[in-house]
Amino acid sequence: MTYSKLIVSLTSVTALFVAACGSAALPVDKLTDAKSTVRAAQEAGAQGTPQAALHLKMANDELASAQKAIDDNDGDRARLLLNQAQADADLSLTLARGSADKEAAQVAQAKIVELSKQAH
Repeated sequence: MTYSKLIVSLTSVTALFVAACGSAALPVDKLTDAKSTVRAAQEAGAQGTPQAALHLKMANDELASAQKAIDDNDGDRARLLLNQAQADADLSLTLARGSADKEAAQVAQAKIVELSKQAH
């Protein structure tokens, strides 16, 4: 084998190794992000809104499955599950905040009605 063919072969093998390692890296940062969003949804009162609670449960289940995939060094499956967990946690948070905003609007509406009655 000539020197140039050896260099090309080694470069190709190195590139494949780097690509394989890069795609197999465990998504620890995604795990942290999803857990943070789950906490935010809980703090926003997701348990008190049925749809938000459902998506919060789904996010927690997906986080548990993702953790298992990480423990099994299955980075691709973990990434997929963490993307799903993040989406469900985001939806749960949005639904919880929307419910809180709706409740605040109803309280404000009731105050307006009361003040309107007092003015007459």
